[in-house]
Amino acid sequence: MKNVLVPTLLVVITLMAYNQATSQQAASSRAQSRAESMDKSAAATYEHLATAIIAIEQTEDELVKSILLGYHAAAQGHLKAAVADEANRREHLEAAATEVSNIANEGDKRIQAVRQRLAKAGHTHNTDVVTKEDFMFVNSKEKKDLLALAKRVGQMGDGAKTADVKAAQEELATVFDKAVAPE
Repeated sequence: MKNVLVPTLLVVITLMAYNQATSQQAASSRAQSRAESMDKSAAATYEHLATAIIAIEQTEDELVKSILLGYHAAAQGHLKAAVADEANRREHLEAAATEVSNIANEGDKRIQAVRQRLAKAGHTHNTDVVTKEDFMFVNSKEKKDLLALAKRVGQMGDGAKTADVKAAQEELATVFDKAVAPE
């Protein structure tokens, strides 16, 4: 009986060890499968997030561009009115200068407040190499040119010559088109 018992015990112990090893492999395989599934899910979610962020940034670009287009249209409208309406020329020129300044700064005070809030949260766009300022469309050279133009337009006054106002219109169109042109 001893002779039969020892081999039987060896077979039973071997089968138990084999069973335990097999169940550990199955558990390990299930855990690995779950880990791979989680990794795939995380990657897919991150991909969707990246797509959303890119879409939001493109939306912001288009929104700011439309705001700048509005300032440009208003500035050109005031410059045109300054040519046609001598009695209110100064007011039109001053209003045009304000709109040109808004273009240079990529927004009026309300828009600037939003941009500052976004910057504080870490949201930036393009950094100007020279000034280290954040900008979306108008770089530091264009900003300098636009601010100089705004100053000239604002100082033209009642006695502004039609040719000078028209030259300002053309200069504004040139600088603006360059600033908002696709890169």
